[in-house]
Amino acid sequence: MPAASPAARNGEKQVPHAVVMPWPGQGHINPLLHLSKRLAALGFCITFVNTDYSHTRVTQSIQRQQQEEGALAADKMKAPNFNITFVALPDGVPAEETRTCDVPQISRGVVRAAAAFEKLLETLVPPPTCIISDTYVAHTQDAANKFSIPRVSFWTQSAACYAVHAAVAKGVVTLPSGALEANEQLIMNKLIKTVPGLPPLCREDMPGFLQCCDGPDFMFDFCVRPFLRADEAACVVFNSFEVLEGEVIDGLRDQEPGCQFHSIGPVLPAEFFSGSKLSLHQPMNRALAYFPEDFNCLKWLDRWDKGSVLYISFGSLTELTGAELEEFALGLEASGVPLLWVMRPDLLEGGGPGALPEGFEERTKERVMIIAWAPQLHVLAHPAVGAFLTHAGWNSILEGVSQGLPMLGFPYFADQMINCRFIGEVWGNGQAFERQGAGQLTRALVEEKARAIMGASAAGDDDDEARMKEQAALLRQRASQLRDAAREAVSSNTDGSSIKGLHCLLQCLQVLENAESNPHSPQPFSIS
Repeated sequence: MPAASPAARNGEKQVPHAVVMPWPGQGHINPLLHLSKRLAALGFCITFVNTDYSHTRVTQSIQRQQQEEGALAADKMKAPNFNITFVALPDGVPAEETRTCDVPQISRGVVRAAAAFEKLLETLVPPPTCIISDTYVAHTQDAANKFSIPRVSFWTQSAACYAVHAAVAKGVVTLPSGALEANEQLIMNKLIKTVPGLPPLCREDMPGFLQCCDGPDFMFDFCVRPFLRADEAACVVFNSFEVLEGEVIDGLRDQEPGCQFHSIGPVLPAEFFSGSKLSLHQPMNRALAYFPEDFNCLKWLDRWDKGSVLYISFGSLTELTGAELEEFALGLEASGVPLLWVMRPDLLEGGGPGALPEGFEERTKERVMIIAWAPQLHVLAHPAVGAFLTHAGWNSILEGVSQGLPMLGFPYFADQMINCRFIGEVWGNGQAFERQGAGQLTRALVEEKARAIMGASAAGDDDDEARMKEQAALLRQRASQLRDAAREAVSSNTDGSSIKGLHCLLQCLQVLENAESNPHSPQPFSIS
């Protein structure tokens, strides 16, 4: 028999209290933090739970932001309508060890935090009424079942990637074992046509942990197990919208009638959809940043004409080889395109700083700015930015889509290969590099794709100029259509699909008695 919920033990109605737990990586934390802010603005009490290493980085980020905004208290967001408390759980990893890019180690820490999470639920005041957690953090479902409170499974990657995970978990996609190494290229190129709502995929498009199964494997188990119990959650929520991935989500609804699937994205600040620059000192507009953000880049962007700058960021986990960095640098230099380039201190494979080709910075200083980390929402909303060279992580995809920016994808892992396939072949709002091993990336290819995405021709080539401009115009047109669809999805004025999804989410959390019949309930994603 399930234990009584902490809320039920009080025997009285209370303010809804959501315990939120992400998988502890920046790209997973940010969408849940944005959602938490929205729910807090609706009157929710939020306890935001992280493993201790990520908790430290989160609070450091908040401290930096509060210093910039003249705020106080690092462990509490004291802004209008915010009631968010940040809590750390031990992950069992020595404090001196870094976890930044070690996905298996981070994931093991999540599993080790299970007992501490249940203990936390027993001690929180006010008692929790619901759990919202990353799909991968499956132990939170055990806690929800134990205390008889609803749990929302929040998927932070593309719905297409969710569908691939579900297909592998349920045996719809069969995996090679043992023989992968002997016939690797043949197996990796074999088309998979059995995932509903998705175009045919090569196995190499799939997340790396799902490409083969050869005996017991922690990461394979960690990635697949949550999808075998998806129907235990009150609902599964996607940070996506129907125009972007409706066919995929409908395929999931058909395949898994026992699950509720809702799209509520893009889960981003309302002002991000306004078509103007973001306010620098509005807490709702700030994203978590593991690295200090360089706001000087916004002043640098002010110097440039509308749509003239290519923004480059490979996210918080991608690692480049030294050869890849060199080819990117020399190809981008040859393109002649103005660049704002984010180069993390640990961008190189093995966690080292990037070493640019000799003389690169001097030769390009008039048109290139290189920074360690950018306030990305503010950069993408800046009118000078004309396109986005990205690792194709899902947050970056949604942020670029929401600003109508053509995208050039260079995938690294996880859902990024699938996302790049959609950019080039399904959505038509950009192009992608194939990342298939050493020698595949050349400076000539980088130059060609940078020119194409920006509509910039080689000097003196009139035919090339006309072709480039036409191709770039088509990409911009499609990108603008997706931007408009994203804005419509989150607009209360048009009863957008993601507003409806949010009502269903609140209903699953037992906040609304009937979300469908309550058009006047608060609209946290409405455009101001």
